[in-house]
Amino acid sequence: MRESVGVGRVSVIIPLYNHEKYIAQAVESVLVQGELLKELIVIDDGSTDRSASIMDGLSSRDSRIKFSKQENCGAHATINRGLALATGEFVAILNSDDCFVPGRLVALVRALDLDAGSDLASSSIGFFNGDGDDIQNEWFDKALEKFILRRDIAVSLVDANYLMTTSNFLMRASLLEKVGFFADLRYAHDLEFALRCRAQGIRFCFINKTLLKYRFHSSNTISENHAKVRAEWALCAASYLRQRYRVRSEDSAYADIKDVISLHGLSDMVEIALDAFKRAGIFQLTDEFMVESKILDQITKAAQ
Repeated sequence: MRESVGVGRVSVIIPLYNHEKYIAQAVESVLVQGELLKELIVIDDGSTDRSASIMDGLSSRDSRIKFSKQENCGAHATINRGLALATGEFVAILNSDDCFVPGRLVALVRALDLDAGSDLASSSIGFFNGDGDDIQNEWFDKALEKFILRRDIAVSLVDANYLMTTSNFLMRASLLEKVGFFADLRYAHDLEFALRCRAQGIRFCFINKTLLKYRFHSSNTISENHAKVRAEWALCAASYLRQRYRVRSEDSAYADIKDVISLHGLSDMVEIALDAFKRAGIFQLTDEFMVESKILDQITKAAQ
């Protein structure tokens, strides 16, 4: 067992979009993680504010920062590009308005070092507002409580995504070779990725300690369109069920997941998605399936 977690083992990816007010604090929260950090890959996804110019200045001060710009492609594509560029043994993601708590990388890497069979680590989360003031989040508190009591990761994710955000993901880089990259979803690419991992038997580590700060403010993506959020939620649940049915035809967890789906009023939308998967003859999301089936349009109409 390692006495120290080592040097230069983690690549961190920040997908940056119109967060001129927050990006410097996000970057600093990564740099203070210490010698474990190998590189910080920041990709500006076509920001229209001063985000890119601020990063030009920040990147000139620390050789670990690798900064690039692109035309707007969306969060999932930007994250995937960063993951493809990463050279660390581990990769972590931080949204450009969130912050790591000091010691986060050390704690999560140590957890994965101690459990060689796990590939993805996460932690509990604290919350702050656009002005940096700490705030409470009763929804998350309840989601985390239910996960701890239930101890069923997939059911807990479908019920209430206690992982909350891609900022809460630290994974072995080799995991991407097993399960692939993030799917083309605007609101739930984190949920879909986590459920895909569980469907394929990937083990998770969880540290019940606040090692991440999630920022609530007026331009959070998740607050844009409730119907589309629910549509992607239902699609993720259907994708998980489709993958699990392929592996095993009977599983006691199915009943629990279906109960949760029904509780949230997602049953009809999940059935629409499952039918589309079956007609296409596939078991998980692909970019081609998303475009050709127009499945999100169908589910969104059902959600309204």
